[in-house]
Amino acid sequence: MKSKFAKLIDGTLGAALIFFAAVAVLRYFIPATDLTVFCALSITTGVCLLAKLRGNKNGEKVRISKAADDMFFEFMFLPKNAPAKLLATGLKLKELNAVLHGDGVYVGKTAAYCVFGEATESDAARLIAKAKHYGASTLILLCKAPPPVPQVDGMEVKLVCGDDAYKLFASLNALPQKKYAENNTARRSAFKNAFSSDKIIRYALLAVAFFFTAKFSRSIVTFACAVLCAALAVIGISIAIVRKAKKRKATE
Repeated sequence: MKSKFAKLIDGTLGAALIFFAAVAVLRYFIPATDLTVFCALSITTGVCLLAKLRGNKNGEKVRISKAADDMFFEFMFLPKNAPAKLLATGLKLKELNAVLHGDGVYVGKTAAYCVFGEATESDAARLIAKAKHYGASTLILLCKAPPPVPQVDGMEVKLVCGDDAYKLFASLNALPQKKYAENNTARRSAFKNAFSSDKIIRYALLAVAFFFTAKFSRSIVTFACAVLCAALAVIGISIAIVRKAKKRKATE
């Protein structure tokens, strides 16, 4: 997930490149300098607005996914019944009569168990047997990935997986305290996102477009933008090669 600093760098650099590209192209069709700048600003504003709307939607999905991964990671270091305790506390705050039985939570005829590791069909069958033992007719399995669930008469099984499991814990204020999940600094995230694989393609395409425009316009500013984009693409490729080499070395 991008930090605010990373978004600022990404948005500012992207807007500047779009603006200069629009100015370079529009100079051929609109001789008046003021009108060219105005049109370029309008185009840049529209593109940035659309990108922001799309980015907000995708960013929220990424944020929830990252937060869910952090929650599952934290639970790995806690006792097995920790998720059930937090869940029961959250349900009681909602004025529901939640009762703990081992690592399960029971509200009336509904039981809830958390399986955040790799769950098998036998694990699901064991939890179904537990739920039936305590008189439940509905079992809710909160899990990171959906396990295969056997069909058992008299027992309805519902799965709440991945991001949905995180949303449930978050809605009940039952998230574990964050201690072990990785916290990247804003500056590190900014430069990491600035040279991600998708940015390399953008830099390369912009460099080609700027060089092509500079050839006909003979504009020093356009040529400078082309050189900048080409340099950013080369740096991004170099960083990607180094990262791949380190990853390969670590797996050997």
